[in-house]
Amino acid sequence: MTTPCSAPSPSTPRPSFLRTALGVSLPFARARLLFALGRVDAAFALTTRIKALKIPTRNLDLLRAQCRLKQNSPGEAFEFAKEELRLFPNNAAAERLLTDLRTRFTPTTTYQDAHYRAWVQVIRPYTMVSDDRLWQLFSWAKRICEEDRPGNFAECGVAGGGSSALIAKTIATYSKRPRRLYAFDTFEGMPAPRAEDTHQGVAAADTGWGEGTCAAPMQSLRNICRELAVTDIVVPVQGFFADTLPATRAEMGELAFLHLDGDWYESTRDILVNLYDQVAPGGYMQIDDYGYWEGCRRAIHDFERERGLTFELHNIDGVGHWMTRPQS
Repeated sequence: MTTPCSAPSPSTPRPSFLRTALGVSLPFARARLLFALGRVDAAFALTTRIKALKIPTRNLDLLRAQCRLKQNSPGEAFEFAKEELRLFPNNAAAERLLTDLRTRFTPTTTYQDAHYRAWVQVIRPYTMVSDDRLWQLFSWAKRICEEDRPGNFAECGVAGGGSSALIAKTIATYSKRPRRLYAFDTFEGMPAPRAEDTHQGVAAADTGWGEGTCAAPMQSLRNICRELAVTDIVVPVQGFFADTLPATRAEMGELAFLHLDGDWYESTRDILVNLYDQVAPGGYMQIDDYGYWEGCRRAIHDFERERGLTFELHNIDGVGHWMTRPQS
């Protein structure tokens, strides 16, 4: 049985020599040299390949942020600087860059709920989810709790933990019954994408958001949960969805809410295959990447067709969508 703020250790093989820190140091040095020589595109492409090794490397995401600034993508630079600090919190250079970018790329919410406005400012450094999608997560959690609908919550795809903490704080404040939020992630970055995982026809790896990106250690989730005093509600579960979801679903029981944030086709399909039937009829499901990653969108509709279902999808912000599980 999993417990709050603990997780089973995944049984993964020991990394080969090429996946050790020594194996990363030479290509990282080359990437830094390419950047210094003004070959920014080549430097960024090499950092993307290094990220896929899933070896935390100091200044790697800082270099990726610097590349994106040169490539006129300051919003992505902002997110990469945040990722550097999730992995290496004492990186002063990354903190300086983030401080410089924060005034331009920290959204200010337009929503007026006092609780939401206070909590979103706390969790913002721990999430990449947009304000509209965060508001929708908060709104569903609040409604479920106020209406006292039965069931636990599940978030598949946690990254830095900000959205998990927001949902858990809403549960802690409004729920009339004990509930848990099960938070599933590898906690070492995205798994490898497949051919279907594209954005506007561009392969995931070529966008800069391939394997190993969106990385944050479990400690990041623990930190923000401690800050919002919700460690007793969140149950982190580490590993690939294909392994952890079938092993945990009996413990979770019925779900009142399911947040699908797996990005890729295979990850999204794993969530649906394992958890769709546990969502209560009329229960809420929010799909973070439906409008961005083509593999995610295809997985939703492949599952819909295979099961003979009809999903009524509602747009949130062009990227995120939500639906309720049909009553029959």
